[in-house]
Amino acid sequence: MESKELIELMEKIEEKGIPPEKVEEEAKISYDLLRLYAKSGPVPVTIVNSLKKLIEAQ
Repeated sequence: MESKELIELMEKIEEKGIPPEKVEEEAKISYDLLRLYAKSGPVPVTIVNSLKKLIEAQ
């Protein structure tokens, strides 16, 4: 996946006020690593799918 989609998902997470700790727990990845993916390149589909589920659940 492109990092553009990850950036959009992270913006939605911030808009909904979901804390980084919750994101880390649900996506099973550190928030710092998510930011690195957003800046650098291809994002694993499993991460994007986990974030989508988290957003939908809120």
